[in-house]
Amino acid sequence: MSRVIADDEQYEKARKAVLDLAYKLDDPLIDMPVSERKRTIKIYDRTTDLILLYSRGRNVQERPELAAEYKALGWAYQDFTNPAPTNTPTEPEQAPETPPEPPKAVPNLSGWLD
Repeated sequence: MSRVIADDEQYEKARKAVLDLAYKLDDPLIDMPVSERKRTIKIYDRTTDLILLYSRGRNVQERPELAAEYKALGWAYQDFTNPAPTNTPTEPEQAPETPPEPPKAVPNLSGWLD
């Protein structure tokens, strides 16, 4: 799995997104093409899996004895002991300097009135 829920804010966003997706999938009045419906179902499934992993990880964080039970059941959970790397660089990169573009000439369009 390439993406994880990093904090409670993302968890809440994911929960709201799942409810919205469920509404769209369940509403018979929404005319959705088959390809879009399949894509939406994949997103729904992936998001619910991430929510479950996050929730189990938080449970293990509160009650460490659950880790052994989850392992015995074959259930995965998100490990919060090693935080996921973020994509933010430690030092901000400076953009290379580009010379400013000269102003463009404005064409005279008043000739069409004559």
